[in-house]
Amino acid sequence: MATLDLTFTPCPDEPLALPANTSAHIWQIDLDVARDAMLSASEQAHAKAMRHAEKQSHFVAARSALRLILSKYVGGTPENLPLATAAQGKPFLDMAGAPQFNVTHARGKALIAVAPMAVGIDLEFARPVRQLDRLVEHYFAPAEEKALTALPDDQRAQAFLAAWTRKEACLKATGEGIAGGLHRYHVTLRANEHAQLISIDGNETAARAWTLHAFRAFEDGQAAICAATPSLSLQGFSL
Repeated sequence: MATLDLTFTPCPDEPLALPANTSAHIWQIDLDVARDAMLSASEQAHAKAMRHAEKQSHFVAARSALRLILSKYVGGTPENLPLATAAQGKPFLDMAGAPQFNVTHARGKALIAVAPMAVGIDLEFARPVRQLDRLVEHYFAPAEEKALTALPDDQRAQAFLAAWTRKEACLKATGEGIAGGLHRYHVTLRANEHAQLISIDGNETAARAWTLHAFRAFEDGQAAICAATPSLSLQGFSL
């Protein structure tokens, strides 16, 4: 699968400048590594109400990492940063000049994208896909379905997950979430094609206002980032 070769460097000790106008930073986080909790009072209450110990641990780790990372850009105490939630459920930093961000997690790993524009990110690990044909029929554009069914059987699951991460990243960037309609976003999925958003609702001009990149994370994870800019450069950090 054609993906970007993204290097993740250790988190710097000093504050970070916000990404440039056509850039995004991607942070890679292992949620099973012990860290100091940095939660607001409401987040602490939410964590305590979670019954599943692993989910609780991962929530605390992911939200603490997010707050620590954002404080690198805007300063202040991580616990006191004014995180809020938009109408569609997408979190944002409620302060002037704040960067936009998006979070994804799977199997105890997380990625956080930080950018000056609307951005979405998604992560998947290789797994069997049940009822693949039915999912493709419901959630993929006709051209994607044709491209997928033309692939050899041993390539279809990987191509499906690659397309799924790309579509999810697009929907998360727009703030719509999966309910916004995965089939509306036509993306590339063949192994010899770089990630590209081809059209939105059949409109290729609308798609050109966005950039879609695919990359590897945590060695064996498939990931994608989508941002509201015609071109996008990436820089990776690990926490």
